Amino acid sequence: MLSTSNSLGEFERSSKELFAERSLKKIKEFNVRNLEGSETDPFELVDKLTISLLEIISTYKNTDSLREAMFFETIMAQMSPHIDFWRMSRSVMGSYRKIATQQQLAEFENVFRKSMLETYGRGLLSFNDEKIIIINQRKILPDEVKVSVKQEIHSLGKVYPLSYTMKKSEEGAWIISNVVIDGINLGKTLRNQFGLAARKNHGNLDIVIKNWLAETN
Repeated sequence: MLSTSNSLGEFERSSKELFAERSLKKIKEFNVRNLEGSETDPFELVDKLTISLLEIISTYKNTDSLREAMFFETIMAQMSPHIDFWRMSRSVMGSYRKIATQQQLAEFENVFRKSMLETYGRGLLSFNDEKIIIINQRKILPDEVKVSVKQEIHSLGKVYPLSYTMKKSEEGAWIISNVVIDGINLGKTLRNQFGLAARKNHGNLDIVIKNWLAETN
């Protein structure tokens, strides 16, 4: 964070010119699939994902239980291509991934994807027209393969930091490999949770995987 008020004001003006404040009031229509051209810039990708997520929220907010399933499916379809669930799920398993079978690895990746996006989706449904601003936009160097994209959520006089760790895939596309929300490192938190569950069940990964959805939602 910049220290002087002048530099902070300058920074906020420049960032708002590039990335407008995102809020439900300012977003009328957005094709949730319209993310073409953002694969080569992690800041643009996060900004476009923010726009599409806000549009999804405006469609499904205050929804009934029947439409809640559609909401989760929409979130899943939008976010899945841009999150590295393969590596994230294995990171969450920690050292237990070394003793897991290929079937267990695949099964946990599937339940991890579902649990993460359902938890994320429920958080989004509580969104109350806060402003979301990217605060560290800059040019990406040709040889960069890892970038932190930082946002601020402004709500009721408070500011909540949100940070995405972005990595470049072998295909050259930027994907999300971790999220830190208001100082809580999602990857580390879930890894601790998996380790605790594994120890509780004496290393029986089948039970841990089977119960993961129920214990994380």
